[in-house]
Amino acid sequence: MPTTVDQLDLSLLPPAARREIRDFYQFLMERRGRAKKTGPTSANSRSYAELCGQLSWQGDAVAAQRKIRDEW
Repeated sequence: MPTTVDQLDLSLLPPAARREIRDFYQFLMERRGRAKKTGPTSANSRSYAELCGQLSWQGDAVAAQRKIRDEW
């Protein structure tokens, strides 16, 4: 029987491996549900655009980059 994107044949795996895969799938689905509940206002979903213009650089940025690069 061919498998689709939504269906995998786990019958070839030992029972312990099948349980582990099912548990992991449940974990991912719960995490996905929690992410939807928190929405885009979560602290983990910040955009870099929010930080633009927040840092004042005092010095030569190119010289600092070259110094860091030369340390390697």
